[in-house]
Amino acid sequence: MLLNDLFLVDEWKAGPATLTAMLRVRFPHPIFEGHFPGRPVLPGACLVQLVQELATKLAGRDVRLIRAGQIKFVAMIDPVTDPAIQITVKAKATPPGEWDLVAEGISAGSACFRFKGTFREGSDYAG
Repeated sequence: MLLNDLFLVDEWKAGPATLTAMLRVRFPHPIFEGHFPGRPVLPGACLVQLVQELATKLAGRDVRLIRAGQIKFVAMIDPVTDPAIQITVKAKATPPGEWDLVAEGISAGSACFRFKGTFREGSDYAG
């Protein structure tokens, strides 16, 4: 779990099928010891995990990623110079128990990543 560990929550805003989170990247954090010493950059995999955790909050139950349609890392996030990130997640229910999700992250005043994917209820990967 990265929420309340690597990412500190400053504020939540929830609406119908939408969640916006104002977050700060905690620095120093052990993840930056390897990514990268002397030039810390937030790993893209952490942003994908963050989207899953926010999708779980939005759905109100455990969800897992079943399809990643598009993931774009537009700009690096430097936790030293600008640790604030705003993530907006919008979901649309599709077949029962599934959600198509679009997420966008903004840091330093501009988009830093975009995500489109499908999540399904459940926490196991057995299907």
